[in-house]
Amino acid sequence: MPPRPTIAQQLAAKQREISVAEFFERNRQILGFDNLQRALLTTVKEAVDNGLDAAEEASILPELTVEIEKRKDDRFRVAVSDNGPGILRREIPNVFGKLLYGSRFYSHRQARGQQGIGISAAVLYANLTTARPTRITSKVEEEDTAHVLDIFLDTQRNQPRVDSEDVVLWDRPHGTRVEIELKARYLRGRQSPFEYLRGTAIVNPHARIVLVEPDGTRVTFERATTDLPPPAKETLPHPYGLELGELGSLLKASRRPTLGEFLAKDLQGVSARAAKELLERTGLAAGAKPASVQGEAQERLLTALHEAPLVSPSSDCLSPIGALLIKRGLRNVLGELRPEFFAPPVSRPPKVRGGFPFMVEVGLVYGGGLPSDQPVQILRFANRVPLLFQQGACAITNAIASVDWRRYGLDQKGGTGIPSGPALLLVHVASTKVPFTSEAKEAIAEDPEIDKELTLALQAAARHLRTHLSRKGRREFASDKFAIIQRILPKLAERASRMVAKPVPDLTPVITRIMDVVNVETRVNPGPDGIRVPVEITNFTPRPRVLELFAEVPPELLAAARFDPAPDGTEPALGRAWWTLPKLLPNARTTLTASFPPKSEVEANDFDWYVAGIDEAHLLGADPLPGDWEVRLPRTIVEAAEVAAQESATSGATEEEVDYDAAEASGGVREED
Repeated sequence: MPPRPTIAQQLAAKQREISVAEFFERNRQILGFDNLQRALLTTVKEAVDNGLDAAEEASILPELTVEIEKRKDDRFRVAVSDNGPGILRREIPNVFGKLLYGSRFYSHRQARGQQGIGISAAVLYANLTTARPTRITSKVEEEDTAHVLDIFLDTQRNQPRVDSEDVVLWDRPHGTRVEIELKARYLRGRQSPFEYLRGTAIVNPHARIVLVEPDGTRVTFERATTDLPPPAKETLPHPYGLELGELGSLLKASRRPTLGEFLAKDLQGVSARAAKELLERTGLAAGAKPASVQGEAQERLLTALHEAPLVSPSSDCLSPIGALLIKRGLRNVLGELRPEFFAPPVSRPPKVRGGFPFMVEVGLVYGGGLPSDQPVQILRFANRVPLLFQQGACAITNAIASVDWRRYGLDQKGGTGIPSGPALLLVHVASTKVPFTSEAKEAIAEDPEIDKELTLALQAAARHLRTHLSRKGRREFASDKFAIIQRILPKLAERASRMVAKPVPDLTPVITRIMDVVNVETRVNPGPDGIRVPVEITNFTPRPRVLELFAEVPPELLAAARFDPAPDGTEPALGRAWWTLPKLLPNARTTLTASFPPKSEVEANDFDWYVAGIDEAHLLGADPLPGDWEVRLPRTIVEAAEVAAQESATSGATEEEVDYDAAEASGGVREED
């Protein structure tokens, strides 16, 4: 009789290697499949992210269609089609049926997906919950037919298994379609596919996205621009971000003949001169083979690299949204809310954390149809991907809560927490290595460098809001003052004229001296033949004015507009136009008219008006021309501004009294009860 196994032997017999697929199968919550609602969103998210990345890498304007169909009970079929370059037949099984298989993991550039987990995790979840294969249809431009594969993911071996295969004709030159049947729940709300695609359309305004919901509702997010984002260039690893093991792997894998060439050509930010100084400091031979540097010598080299004053990592590997496209994306998607104010988007300069470049962008929208009695809406993004879950655990949310928004015009109890008011905040973090809190990539972890940049960007956007609210208050005060003056002064003048038996004087000069503003008033007059937008400019100042008027409107509106008079210049891509108006005498008025085709969606707040050479204290309905427009003003404008400044500095004269004897009579005025 054989001896009974010891406890150690029994335990050893139970040990076995598990695949990464088995691990995630039992820990699917890590990947974002912890409940039915989130499982559906994660599946849509991963498929859409892959489609966007594929199209952009091929310099194709993305077009995606997302179809969600209710099957039975809690089963749904999700189908996502894109117009990317397609996938080669030999790569299809591995891309969709093998975890940790991808082309971007080792690349030092910004991308939506890098780990090779996302879409294959959705296939794994579908296998687990419905035991149905995932159908992949893909066609490359070089082939006449598309390949259709039904695949499973073998969790024990982390390998794809092709269940069936076919070749079909497909009515598109190239692209990929993924069809997944899974257990899920569809709810339309803050954490729904609709909201995810809405957010995706805001920060990817170059994409056209169609959503077909389970009830047949079709929602289309049209692209707001035909310009692709700047491609993120792949860069070399930077020494500041290397760990000891990573440096050892690079040294071992390097094909450079000498250590000096390895430092200067395989690492970013190390010049030939810096490489020579590093080798002298560490006592290593420049001609040594990279693979020969091990142990204590490798540690000395890494320490020297971390301490050396090297050039910071290049930001060419990032692809930020940019101020123009942030504003354009928000206008395109939030059009039905008609916000009254779009703050100039803030794009912070690229910074470095742990050797990896990153940058923060913030957009702020205020007023219009946004609810005023609720917390501000927060749109979080990382590498152009919306983050819909784990908001409370995200560095973006914490940074927003740490700003004292009361200083900028929003309600906030105690000066901390999420503020309340009719506002929306868009925050985007772009990096080659975003520090997510988990593989689900739903929240950004706390990091001192990122936290600092988030706070600075939020404060910069908040200052724009404070300026807007301050100007809005001044305008409302001036408008009320103007209305009161126009209503009361004529009555006072009439009564005084009766008392002294004199004609009622012309009060225009008096009103002008009291107001001392240039008023720009915009109206919208729809009609059967089109929409007219008259803009009245009145000089309520005591001196003649030569005005340079500037307009900023959505580029698509500028393209459709017909102006009378025609502008002296335009920048169509930026939605800008400008005019040099004839000299306006005191109390004189001129009108500029913009005409649009019928059914155009035009509102007065679509126009941002600016006037050059006049400070904001003397403007009503417009703002001073921002300094970042970089336009050269005509000499007449410069001279007029200089004269106005001199007159303002030397003015000490008191206002003249009204000359009743010289005024013309204006009979027929009756005193109201």
